[in-house]
Amino acid sequence: MIGVYGANGFIGRNLLSRLVAGGVGVRAVSRRFDEDTVRSLSGSVEFTTANFLDPLEMAASLQDLSTVVQLISTSSPGLKNEHAVADIKENVIPHVEFLQSCLQAGVRRYVFISSGGTVYGPDAMIPTPESAPADPICSHGLTKLSIEKYIQMHGKVDGLEYVILRLSNPFGPGQEFRKGQGLIPAIMDRYRKGLPVRVFGGGLARRDYIFIDDVVDAILAAIELAGPQQAVINVGSGETRSVLEVIETIEEVCGISFEREWAESRKTDVDVSCLDISRARKLLDWQPKTDFRDGIEKTLLGATAP
Repeated sequence: MIGVYGANGFIGRNLLSRLVAGGVGVRAVSRRFDEDTVRSLSGSVEFTTANFLDPLEMAASLQDLSTVVQLISTSSPGLKNEHAVADIKENVIPHVEFLQSCLQAGVRRYVFISSGGTVYGPDAMIPTPESAPADPICSHGLTKLSIEKYIQMHGKVDGLEYVILRLSNPFGPGQEFRKGQGLIPAIMDRYRKGLPVRVFGGGLARRDYIFIDDVVDAILAAIELAGPQQAVINVGSGETRSVLEVIETIEEVCGISFEREWAESRKTDVDVSCLDISRARKLLDWQPKTDFRDGIEKTLLGATAP
Protein backbone atom coordinates (compact mmCIF):
# COMPACT_ATOMS: atom_id res chain seq x y z
CA MET A 1 0.00 0.00 0.00
CA ILE A 2 1.12 3.54 -0.78
CA GLY A 3 0.77 6.30 1.80
CA VAL A 4 0.25 9.85 0.54
CA TYR A 5 1.06 12.39 3.24
CA GLY A 6 -0.33 15.87 2.71
CA ALA A 7 -3.02 14.22 0.60
CA ASN A 8 -5.47 17.10 0.95
CA GLY A 9 -3.18 19.58 -0.80
CA PHE A 10 -3.07 20.56 -4.44
CA ILE A 11 -0.58 17.90 -5.52
CA GLY A 12 -1.96 15.32 -3.10
CA ARG A 13 -5.53 15.45 -4.39
CA ASN A 14 -4.37 15.05 -7.99
CA LEU A 15 -2.06 12.19 -7.06
CA LEU A 16 -4.83 10.36 -5.18
CA SER A 17 -7.12 10.49 -8.20
CA ARG A 18 -4.46 9.03 -10.48
CA LEU A 19 -3.47 6.29 -8.04
CA VAL A 20 -7.10 5.25 -7.62
CA ALA A 21 -7.60 5.25 -11.39
CA GLY A 22 -4.64 2.85 -11.60
CA GLY A 23 -6.17 0.48 -9.05
CA VAL A 24 -3.46 1.08 -6.45
CA GLY A 25 -4.13 0.64 -2.74
CA VAL A 26 -3.81 4.09 -1.16
CA ARG A 27 -3.88 5.53 2.34
CA ALA A 28 -4.41 9.29 2.34
CA VAL A 29 -3.06 11.07 5.41
CA SER A 30 -3.77 14.70 6.31
CA ARG A 31 -4.83 16.91 9.22
CA ARG A 32 -8.18 17.39 7.48
CA PHE A 33 -9.91 16.46 4.24
CA ASP A 34 -12.22 18.40 1.97
CA GLU A 35 -15.68 16.85 1.86
CA ASP A 36 -15.62 16.73 -1.94
CA THR A 37 -12.38 14.75 -1.93
CA VAL A 38 -13.70 12.21 0.56
CA ARG A 39 -17.00 11.92 -1.28
CA SER A 40 -15.43 11.41 -4.70
CA LEU A 41 -12.90 8.82 -3.54
CA SER A 42 -14.89 7.10 -0.80
CA GLY A 43 -14.44 3.33 -0.94
CA SER A 44 -11.29 3.62 -3.05
CA VAL A 45 -8.99 5.38 -0.57
CA GLU A 46 -8.31 4.75 3.11
CA PHE A 47 -8.57 8.20 4.71
CA THR A 48 -6.56 8.75 7.89
CA THR A 49 -6.72 12.01 9.81
CA ALA A 50 -3.43 12.69 11.58
CA ASN A 51 -1.30 15.66 12.55
CA PHE A 52 2.26 15.70 11.23
CA LEU A 53 3.38 17.40 14.43
CA ASP A 54 2.20 14.41 16.49
CA PRO A 55 4.83 11.63 16.24
CA LEU A 56 2.51 8.98 17.67
CA GLU A 57 -0.25 9.70 15.16
CA MET A 58 2.28 9.61 12.35
CA ALA A 59 3.79 6.33 13.53
CA ALA A 60 0.33 4.74 13.75
CA SER A 61 -0.49 5.83 10.20
CA LEU A 62 2.42 3.86 8.73
CA GLN A 63 1.13 0.35 9.35
CA ASP A 64 1.36 -1.89 6.26
CA LEU A 65 2.77 0.84 3.98
CA SER A 66 5.49 -0.13 1.52
CA THR A 67 5.91 3.33 -0.04
CA VAL A 68 5.49 6.82 1.37
CA VAL A 69 4.99 9.96 -0.71
CA GLN A 70 5.77 12.96 1.49
CA LEU A 71 4.14 16.22 0.37
CA ILE A 72 3.72 17.97 3.71
CA SER A 73 5.28 21.40 4.17
CA THR A 74 4.15 24.44 6.12
CA SER A 75 6.93 26.70 4.86
CA SER A 76 6.87 28.82 1.71
CA PRO A 77 9.29 30.98 -0.30
CA GLY A 78 6.78 33.81 0.00
CA LEU A 79 7.30 33.93 3.76
CA LYS A 80 10.93 34.97 3.14
CA ASN A 81 13.14 34.32 6.20
CA GLU A 82 10.82 35.73 8.80
CA HIS A 83 9.81 32.38 10.30
CA ALA A 84 13.03 30.35 10.19
CA VAL A 85 12.65 28.97 13.71
CA ALA A 86 9.08 27.88 12.98
CA ASP A 87 10.32 26.24 9.77
CA ILE A 88 12.71 24.14 11.83
CA LYS A 89 10.12 23.27 14.47
CA GLU A 90 7.26 22.52 12.10
CA ASN A 91 9.12 20.94 9.19
CA VAL A 92 12.64 19.70 9.89
CA ILE A 93 12.09 18.18 13.34
CA PRO A 94 8.79 16.42 12.45
CA HIS A 95 10.34 15.09 9.25
CA VAL A 96 13.29 13.61 11.14
CA GLU A 97 10.91 11.94 13.60
CA PHE A 98 8.75 10.70 10.75
CA LEU A 99 11.71 9.23 8.88
CA GLN A 100 12.69 7.26 11.94
CA SER A 101 9.13 5.97 12.26
CA CYS A 102 9.19 4.95 8.59
CA LEU A 103 12.29 2.86 9.18
CA GLN A 104 10.77 1.21 12.24
CA ALA A 105 7.57 0.46 10.31
CA GLY A 106 9.47 -1.19 7.46
CA VAL A 107 8.69 1.37 4.74
CA ARG A 108 10.82 0.46 1.74
CA ARG A 109 10.64 3.55 -0.49
CA TYR A 110 10.40 7.22 0.47
CA VAL A 111 9.40 9.74 -2.20
CA PHE A 112 10.02 13.31 -1.04
CA ILE A 113 8.89 16.44 -2.85
CA SER A 114 11.65 19.00 -2.46
CA SER A 115 12.08 22.44 -4.05
CA GLY A 116 13.99 22.82 -7.29
CA GLY A 117 13.36 26.55 -7.23
CA THR A 118 14.97 27.31 -3.87
CA VAL A 119 17.61 24.71 -2.93
CA TYR A 120 20.20 25.81 -5.51
CA GLY A 121 20.54 29.52 -4.77
CA PRO A 122 21.35 32.55 -6.94
CA ASP A 123 24.70 31.48 -8.38
CA ALA A 124 23.64 28.16 -9.90
CA MET A 125 24.28 27.50 -13.59
CA ILE A 126 21.26 27.74 -15.88
CA PRO A 127 19.69 25.30 -16.54
CA THR A 128 20.59 23.80 -13.17
CA PRO A 129 21.57 20.12 -12.86
CA GLU A 130 21.25 18.11 -9.66
CA SER A 131 25.05 18.19 -9.30
CA ALA A 132 25.05 21.98 -8.84
CA PRO A 133 25.96 23.24 -5.35
CA ALA A 134 22.96 23.67 -3.08
CA ASP A 135 23.17 27.12 -1.52
CA PRO A 136 19.69 28.32 -0.51
CA ILE A 137 19.09 31.96 0.37
CA CYS A 138 15.63 31.40 1.84
CA SER A 139 14.49 29.41 4.84
CA HIS A 140 12.10 27.33 2.72
CA GLY A 141 14.95 26.05 0.56
CA LEU A 142 17.19 25.42 3.54
CA THR A 143 14.40 23.47 5.22
CA LYS A 144 13.94 21.28 2.16
CA LEU A 145 17.68 20.73 1.81
CA SER A 146 18.02 19.76 5.47
CA ILE A 147 15.31 17.15 5.07
CA GLU A 148 17.00 15.85 1.92
CA LYS A 149 20.21 15.34 3.88
CA TYR A 150 18.46 13.34 6.59
CA ILE A 151 16.82 11.16 3.94
CA GLN A 152 20.21 10.57 2.31
CA MET A 153 21.76 9.79 5.69
CA HIS A 154 19.19 7.08 6.33
CA GLY A 155 19.78 5.82 2.80
CA LYS A 156 23.48 5.33 3.47
CA VAL A 157 23.22 4.09 7.04
CA ASP A 158 19.93 2.15 7.01
CA GLY A 159 19.46 1.26 3.35
CA LEU A 160 16.32 3.36 2.89
CA GLU A 161 15.25 3.56 -0.74
CA TYR A 162 14.41 7.12 -1.69
CA VAL A 163 13.59 9.32 -4.65
CA ILE A 164 13.88 13.05 -3.94
CA LEU A 165 12.06 15.10 -6.55
CA ARG A 166 13.24 18.71 -6.74
CA LEU A 167 10.09 20.26 -8.15
CA SER A 168 9.87 23.58 -9.97
CA ASN A 169 6.68 25.72 -9.86
CA PRO A 170 3.58 23.55 -10.26
CA PHE A 171 0.26 24.96 -11.42
CA GLY A 172 -3.10 23.68 -12.55
CA PRO A 173 -6.85 23.55 -11.92
CA GLY A 174 -7.87 23.64 -8.27
CA GLN A 175 -4.68 25.25 -6.99
CA GLU A 176 -5.46 27.65 -4.16
CA PHE A 177 -3.41 30.62 -3.05
CA ARG A 178 -1.99 29.59 0.32
CA LYS A 179 1.00 30.66 2.39
CA GLY A 180 2.14 33.17 -0.22
CA GLN A 181 2.92 30.42 -2.72
CA GLY A 182 2.02 30.08 -6.38
CA LEU A 183 2.18 32.99 -8.83
CA ILE A 184 -0.79 31.98 -10.96
CA PRO A 185 -3.28 31.47 -8.10
CA ALA A 186 -1.92 34.67 -6.50
CA ILE A 187 -2.72 36.64 -9.65
CA MET A 188 -6.25 35.26 -9.83
CA ASP A 189 -6.79 35.72 -6.10
CA ARG A 190 -5.95 39.43 -6.39
CA TYR A 191 -8.16 39.80 -9.46
CA ARG A 192 -11.17 38.14 -7.82
CA LYS A 193 -10.78 40.49 -4.86
CA GLY A 194 -10.73 43.50 -7.14
CA LEU A 195 -7.11 44.29 -6.27
CA PRO A 196 -4.19 45.11 -8.59
CA VAL A 197 -1.73 42.32 -9.30
CA ARG A 198 1.37 42.80 -7.19
CA VAL A 199 4.57 42.59 -9.27
CA PHE A 200 7.93 42.33 -7.52
CA GLY A 201 11.16 43.65 -8.99
CA GLY A 202 9.71 44.83 -12.28
CA GLY A 203 8.35 41.35 -13.06
CA LEU A 204 11.64 40.26 -14.63
CA ALA A 205 12.32 37.22 -12.40
CA ARG A 206 12.17 34.05 -14.47
CA ARG A 207 10.80 30.76 -13.22
CA ASP A 208 10.28 27.21 -14.45
CA TYR A 209 6.55 26.34 -14.47
CA ILE A 210 5.15 22.81 -14.76
CA PHE A 211 1.57 21.63 -15.16
CA ILE A 212 0.10 19.42 -12.44
CA ASP A 213 -0.56 16.43 -14.72
CA ASP A 214 3.15 16.31 -15.56
CA VAL A 215 4.03 16.57 -11.85
CA VAL A 216 1.83 13.58 -11.05
CA ASP A 217 3.35 11.63 -13.95
CA ALA A 218 6.80 12.19 -12.43
CA ILE A 219 5.69 11.11 -8.94
CA LEU A 220 4.09 7.95 -10.31
CA ALA A 221 7.29 7.19 -12.22
CA ALA A 222 9.28 7.63 -8.99
CA ILE A 223 6.95 5.26 -7.14
CA GLU A 224 7.21 2.63 -9.88
CA LEU A 225 10.94 3.01 -10.60
CA ALA A 226 12.43 -0.48 -10.61
CA GLY A 227 15.25 -1.65 -8.38
CA PRO A 228 16.72 -0.17 -5.20
CA GLN A 229 16.87 3.59 -5.69
CA GLN A 230 18.63 6.45 -3.94
CA ALA A 231 18.20 9.32 -6.35
CA VAL A 232 17.79 13.09 -6.46
CA ILE A 233 15.92 14.21 -9.58
CA ASN A 234 14.85 17.59 -10.94
CA VAL A 235 11.25 17.84 -12.14
CA GLY A 236 10.36 20.89 -14.20
CA SER A 237 9.69 22.08 -17.72
CA GLY A 238 13.30 23.02 -18.50
CA GLU A 239 12.00 26.41 -19.70
CA THR A 240 11.58 29.80 -18.04
CA ARG A 241 9.08 32.61 -18.20
CA SER A 242 9.18 35.98 -16.53
CA VAL A 243 6.48 37.15 -14.17
CA LEU A 244 5.36 39.66 -16.78
CA GLU A 245 5.15 36.93 -19.43
CA VAL A 246 2.96 34.84 -17.12
CA ILE A 247 0.67 37.80 -16.44
CA GLU A 248 0.41 38.60 -20.15
CA THR A 249 -0.39 34.97 -21.02
CA ILE A 250 -3.21 34.92 -18.47
CA GLU A 251 -4.54 38.20 -19.84
CA GLU A 252 -4.53 36.81 -23.39
CA VAL A 253 -6.20 33.53 -22.42
CA CYS A 254 -8.88 35.18 -20.28
CA GLY A 255 -9.38 38.30 -22.37
CA ILE A 256 -8.88 40.58 -19.40
CA SER A 257 -6.39 43.22 -18.32
CA PHE A 258 -4.83 43.40 -14.87
CA GLU A 259 -3.93 46.57 -13.06
CA ARG A 260 -0.32 46.29 -11.81
CA GLU A 261 0.99 47.23 -8.38
CA TRP A 262 4.78 47.49 -8.48
CA ALA A 263 6.88 46.43 -5.50
CA GLU A 264 10.57 46.06 -4.73
CA SER A 265 12.16 42.67 -5.35
CA ARG A 266 12.57 40.33 -2.39
CA LYS A 267 16.08 39.54 -1.21
CA THR A 268 15.18 35.87 -0.77
CA ASP A 269 14.20 35.39 -4.44
CA VAL A 270 16.67 34.30 -7.11
CA ASP A 271 16.60 36.09 -10.47
CA VAL A 272 16.36 32.95 -12.59
CA SER A 273 15.35 29.39 -11.78
CA CYS A 274 15.43 26.80 -14.54
CA LEU A 275 15.94 23.08 -13.99
CA ASP A 276 17.98 20.70 -16.10
CA ILE A 277 15.64 17.69 -16.43
CA SER A 278 18.03 15.35 -18.26
CA ARG A 279 18.19 12.96 -15.30
CA ALA A 280 14.39 12.74 -15.10
CA ARG A 281 14.25 11.84 -18.77
CA LYS A 282 16.88 9.13 -18.28
CA LEU A 283 15.94 7.60 -14.92
CA LEU A 284 12.17 8.10 -14.89
CA ASP A 285 11.61 7.88 -18.65
CA TRP A 286 9.63 11.07 -18.11
CA GLN A 287 9.30 14.46 -19.69
CA PRO A 288 6.64 17.18 -19.48
CA LYS A 289 3.85 16.92 -22.03
CA THR A 290 1.77 20.04 -21.38
CA ASP A 291 2.60 23.29 -23.15
CA PHE A 292 2.55 26.28 -20.80
CA ARG A 293 -0.25 28.13 -22.59
CA ASP A 294 -2.34 24.95 -22.82
CA GLY A 295 -1.84 24.49 -19.11
CA ILE A 296 -2.96 28.05 -18.43
CA GLU A 297 -6.09 27.50 -20.50
CA LYS A 298 -6.93 24.31 -18.58
CA THR A 299 -6.24 26.01 -15.27
CA LEU A 300 -8.29 29.14 -15.83
CA LEU A 301 -11.26 27.74 -17.73
CA GLY A 302 -14.27 29.15 -15.92
CA ALA A 303 -12.10 30.70 -13.18
CA THR A 304 -12.02 34.34 -14.21
CA ALA A 305 -15.19 35.69 -12.68
CA PRO A 306 -14.47 38.30 -10.00
